Amino acid sequence: MSIGIPIALLALAGSNSFYKRYVTAKGVEHGCADELKGNSDILLLDVRAYNISYKDPIEGAFELPIAYFIRSYEEIPDRPIHIVASDKMEKNMAVRLLRKKGKNIISYSLTEEECGERTLAY
Repeated sequence: MSIGIPIALLALAGSNSFYKRYVTAKGVEHGCADELKGNSDILLLDVRAYNISYKDPIEGAFELPIAYFIRSYEEIPDRPIHIVASDKMEKNMAVRLLRKKGKNIISYSLTEEECGERTLAY
């Protein structure tokens, strides 16, 4: 048996994980959570870890860290979603997991960035 086949399989498995985490999820607008706080039609979904989100809570946000998505995504209300994440990797994973479950993600914001005009993330 050739050693190239197992190595190729490992590379393929690793590339899928790399893609899910680091390749930008397309078609999601970069917005500002502060502008959406009063809008009851859009759900602010805080996907940051609990040990981060409790130190810097976002008023009116539904908190569900990515680590709990698989067993608790049914709790997410069925409305258009604005994701609040701490970094791009967290945002990419949340967008892909929620889209897979049929949720409508319209925008996102990162807590480490300033709000402002942004275009679609491509």
